[in-house]
Amino acid sequence: MVPDAQKKLVGAIEAALLRVGVRPGSSLLIGLSGGADSVALTAVLVELRERLRLRITAAHLNHRIRAAESDRDEAFVRAMCARLGIELIVERADGLATVANLEERARDARREFLLRVADQVQADFVALGHHRDDQAETVLMRLMRGAGAAGMAAMAERGPGRLIRPMLAVSRAEIREYLDARAIPFVEDSSNASRDILRNRIRADLLPMLEREYAPGFSGRLVELADEMRSLDELVGAIAARELDAMRIGGDALDVSGFGAVNRAVRAVVLRLFLAERMGSLRKISRAHVESVLHLMLDGGPSDSIDLPGGWRAAREYNLLRLLDARARKAISADFSVPIALDGITIVEAAGFKFEASTIPAADATMPDTLSVAMFDAAKIADAGLVARSFRKGDRIHPVGMHGTRKVHDVFVDRKLPRASRERFPVVTLGDAIAWLPGLARADCALATNATETVLRVEASAISA
Repeated sequence: MVPDAQKKLVGAIEAALLRVGVRPGSSLLIGLSGGADSVALTAVLVELRERLRLRITAAHLNHRIRAAESDRDEAFVRAMCARLGIELIVERADGLATVANLEERARDARREFLLRVADQVQADFVALGHHRDDQAETVLMRLMRGAGAAGMAAMAERGPGRLIRPMLAVSRAEIREYLDARAIPFVEDSSNASRDILRNRIRADLLPMLEREYAPGFSGRLVELADEMRSLDELVGAIAARELDAMRIGGDALDVSGFGAVNRAVRAVVLRLFLAERMGSLRKISRAHVESVLHLMLDGGPSDSIDLPGGWRAAREYNLLRLLDARARKAISADFSVPIALDGITIVEAAGFKFEASTIPAADATMPDTLSVAMFDAAKIADAGLVARSFRKGDRIHPVGMHGTRKVHDVFVDRKLPRASRERFPVVTLGDAIAWLPGLARADCALATNATETVLRVEASAISA
């Protein structure tokens, strides 16, 4: 007769596999460290392999940060997989032992390794050995660090991507009971006893003390809280995704003119979705960063900005919020000076503009109804030519119909040109004089008159980045 401990664990994992979408014929990659949790998961999946027609591969990353113990773990999983008839892929990490933030970097290296191997073996899912007690510890850690609803949701049975956690409904004690009942060996990671690691102190000291002296069953309630927060987070996330789609302006900007009307519970989620989409992840984004950008979106000045980790910048451009990486910011701030061809198209990539020029008889010319088109007396520009260059501090223009000159900066402000766009705006010059600010102002320079015989017509338009 199969002991109850075995039936309970196998049944729980099988039910979880069905919930996350594992179907007959699915291919699973197991993250196998050699510890009790991953060993139990592997043993159960082997039991289920024939009935569910699973294709199983294991992967082990030797972090090489515990000297001989790391090599012992590798040897153990090699022997285990050979005994069970499971294909095993092993890789050894280099340099982790000397990096700062060792725990986080090791976790990142392991996840990157598993996803890479999953691609290699064409696995449908990557199975991890996290369990119910891990979930409780994670929720408490995040609560202590001030996490919101998304953080309190902690780990899901499925996601992100192909990751699955079939043992989240199973306790550490139930896993050990299963291993003991079947006399299945595993290895112990000595770092799990280190009091230098916060999770270890929570596991060994804080949670047992809270359970014993204040709230019996507290770990279970933390897990229940994570389930509730995940349901709430999914609902708010769906609402936020709709709001985000309605606010999009191009790939890197949001229209924030109506953001104040968005429900307060949804605002931060909208922003996190946008940041994750643009930056790839939220790993380095703290609650303080989110609060600062929210303030920028709701109450920021028309040209305010905030620097974010990784070289990113959130910039308010009147009713737009734009998120730019270091490369885009460098391109925006680069100086440029490009002669405009007097016939044909000139692309000014640094400005994101194109100019299309043609010469026509004055008799055929009609006054443009937009400042995106300028008409010049062709004879007056034949020698110096037109040049599109970047804006310079102190630039001044003599607008048509005005006495004296104006600062180009003041024209930008009056026309509500975003500060980030000013640095790459194409100022069109004729010799030392500014002749035209495309779309904004035309200078009293080389104007066509009754004596003009031929007119140079130039049309400016923005191009995609």
